[in-house]
Amino acid sequence: MNHLPHLAARIVGTPLMVSPTRLEAILSVIGGRIGIEAAGFVPDVPSPAAPDGLIVTPNGIALVPIHGTLAKRVGAVETASGLTSYAVVEEMIMDAATDPAVKAILLDIDSPGGEVGGVFELAAMIREARQGKPVWAVADDAFSAAYLLASAAERIYLPQTAGVGSVGVIAVHVDESQRDAQEGRRYTTVFAGARKNDFSSHEPLSGDARNRLQAEVDRLYGMFVATVAANRNISEEAIRATEASIYFGANALVAGLADRVGTLRDALAELSAAIIPRHFLTTQKEFRMETPLPAAGAVTPDPDALRVKGRQQFQQEAQAIVDLCTLADAPHLAGDFIARGLNESQVRKELMARRATGPETGLRRGFSVSRWPLPRGSCSTIPE
Repeated sequence: MNHLPHLAARIVGTPLMVSPTRLEAILSVIGGRIGIEAAGFVPDVPSPAAPDGLIVTPNGIALVPIHGTLAKRVGAVETASGLTSYAVVEEMIMDAATDPAVKAILLDIDSPGGEVGGVFELAAMIREARQGKPVWAVADDAFSAAYLLASAAERIYLPQTAGVGSVGVIAVHVDESQRDAQEGRRYTTVFAGARKNDFSSHEPLSGDARNRLQAEVDRLYGMFVATVAANRNISEEAIRATEASIYFGANALVAGLADRVGTLRDALAELSAAIIPRHFLTTQKEFRMETPLPAAGAVTPDPDALRVKGRQQFQQEAQAIVDLCTLADAPHLAGDFIARGLNESQVRKELMARRATGPETGLRRGFSVSRWPLPRGSCSTIPE
C-alpha cells in the first residue's frame, strides 16, 4: 500500500509548526514520488532513528525522549519515516507523572517541530505535570512545535551549539496546474460547497483561499505566541519580536528562550540536586533525626521553619556534591552519589578512589579533592 499521499495530505496546504529547513527536507523526500517538483529543495536526508522509550534513573528522574518530526498520531510507516507521535509522548509523560517512584521529569528534545494538531494540548499537559513534580527540558535543537513543548517546562537547558525558537507557523500550497497542462493532464473535480476545492494542488490558489489560509496561520501564530509568552513569563511583544528566528547557545538565554547552557548530563546532575529536598525529609523519623528536642521551658521551634532549614541543609550538601563532581570533570556521577545518600566527605573519598584507578573513570588528571572546598569560580587543580 502506498502511504505517500497520506503523508502529503498532512504536509501540503495545512498550517505547520516546523522549521522551514525540515519542511524543505520532507518535501525533497516525498515530492518526486507524488508529483511535486522537488527542484530548489535541499537534498534528500536520512530519516532519524525511531525514538527510544521512557527511561527512569536510579534516583527517580524520568527521561522522556522527544525526537524527530512531530505528528498527532503515526503508524508504523510514519514512524519509520522519522515521525514521532504526540500521543506516545503524552503517554510517557502521564506514566512518569503518576508513578510514585518518579521524583522529576526531564524532557530530552531533539526535534524540528511538526504538526499543529495535538501540540497545544500536550504542552498544557506538561505544564499541568509541573504541579506535582519538577519538569525540566534539554533542547538539543527544539524548533517551532518542539519549542512549544520545551517552553512548558520549568527550566530549559541547551548545549552551546544547539538552537531553540522558530516560534512561527507556516503553510505550503503546491500549484501543479501548469505542469498538468504540459503533460496533457486535465483534472475535473466535482464537489459540493463553494470552499471544498479551495486548496487543490491541481488548481491555482485563489485570492480568497489564500486569505483564509493566512487567517488560520495568523490565528495559530497568536495562540503560539501567547502560550510561549505565558510559559516563559515574558511579554508577547518580546516573542513576536523574534520574528520566528532561531537562537543558539548563549544567545537563546539573552532572548529569554532558555535558562542554562549545558548538556543532558549537566541537567541530570542539577535536577538530581534539586529533587533531594522534595523527598528526603518526608517521614517523622527522619525529621526527629535532624531536629534536637527542645530543653525544658524553652520555646518550641516552629516545625515548618525547621523543615525549611533541613531542606536548605540538604540542598547545600547536594550542591556541594555537584560542585565536587564538576571539578572532577565527572558531573554525570553526581546524581548517583546523591541518590545513594552519600555526604560530601564520602563523595570526596570515592572520587579520589576512582581517580586512582586510572583515566578511564572520566576524572580529570591532576584533580585533587583533598583541598576542597576551593573558592567559588575556581577551577584550579593540584599537580601530581
